[in-house]
Amino acid sequence: MEMANKGFIRALWLILAVALAAMVIPGAGKQSQTAPKAEQQFTPLIHSVEGPDLFRAYCASCHGMDAKGAGPAAPELKAKVPDLTILARNNREQFPAAHVRQVISGDKVVAAHGSREMPIWGPVFHQIESDVDWGNVRLESVVKYLESIQAINSLNPSSGAELYQQHCAVCHGNDLRGTGPAPDPFRAPPDLTKLARRRGGKFPDGYVSKVLKNGVVMPAHGPAEMPIWGADFTTDRLGESQVALRIANLTSYIKSLQEK
Repeated sequence: MEMANKGFIRALWLILAVALAAMVIPGAGKQSQTAPKAEQQFTPLIHSVEGPDLFRAYCASCHGMDAKGAGPAAPELKAKVPDLTILARNNREQFPAAHVRQVISGDKVVAAHGSREMPIWGPVFHQIESDVDWGNVRLESVVKYLESIQAINSLNPSSGAELYQQHCAVCHGNDLRGTGPAPDPFRAPPDLTKLARRRGGKFPDGYVSKVLKNGVVMPAHGPAEMPIWGADFTTDRLGESQVALRIANLTSYIKSLQEK
């Protein structure tokens, strides 16, 4: 009888110990807890699928309301937040829609971000609402909105120096002397600082503008190797006046660096 009582007491103590552990250690006595569902970790969706609304809700905190990279959260990030209004300017005046789409959805890793500080919005946008996935609509709306604000820059076209660096320096070199790494089998381009010197000290404004706009077959080169910027700028959906202004800016820049 005494041994039975001792066994009962030990069993009671064991029960009390387990109960105490359950009170002190949350989850004790339970099976391994299940991880929260992925949907619960997502940023909540806003009701609108319009580009401006989506940008304000998901992008403006870092990129700013004007998309120029000065949002309230920008100073906390390791990398500088890019100005999204000059994506076309930095891509030969052509908006890189496919690249932007990949970056937003998370299909493209951006080296400038390092370990990618920018959120991956693809899974967020693709959350199911009433059995409908509006993810592609949201993604396309944001891309179209970003493309629409590139037009702001067409009112203030790149300077001649900027245009030269974007389009000409790769072949003519930063110093205009034809020292750029001309791709094989193209020949070294001419020294643009000697255009006036070759013509008795008078810079050939009309000739340079014509070459930039329409291209030219140069006997020394054989077939024209230089891009026809008039056609390229027009292909980039710029109006005639904008094309003319860019060519004028580029011509003036080349003229300003003529060898004395």
